[in-house]
Amino acid sequence: MPQFDPTSFSSQLFWLIIFFVLLYRYLTRVVIPRLGEVIEDREKTVQDDITRADEFKARTNAAIAAYEKALAEARGQAQAVLKKTQEELARGAEARQREVGEALARRIEEGEARIAAARSRALEGAREAASEVVVAVTDKLMGDAIGAGQAQASVDAVMREAR
Repeated sequence: MPQFDPTSFSSQLFWLIIFFVLLYRYLTRVVIPRLGEVIEDREKTVQDDITRADEFKARTNAAIAAYEKALAEARGQAQAVLKKTQEELARGAEARQREVGEALARRIEEGEARIAAARSRALEGAREAASEVVVAVTDKLMGDAIGAGQAQASVDAVMREAR
């Protein structure tokens, strides 16, 4: 291999130094300044982006504060409306409950009157039936019927004792 030939080492070293020096000069004069400019541009862009982000954050915080204030006001108004509505509903329900209570009381009184009348009719019917039974039983047992007035008096006496 020719690169390992000791006779060509000096020329290889000479060209290595020449290309190294040229490469070093090219890097220090062209590439590194361009890299510095690119880095500075990127740093400036990042700083601008950070500044804009801070501005957007401040705007966002202001919008959030306004939203929370509006939300608190809306909640307060909603609670006031809710309280007013509940009071109106309570008054309406109380009035309806009073009306229903009065109607039920009237119906109960009417029902009690009907029950009392029905009971009275039933007792009167039972009294008449008992009187007829007394007349029929005395006629069968004794062969002689007692009067209807006397039978009713006997039934009334037994009913008074039963109460």
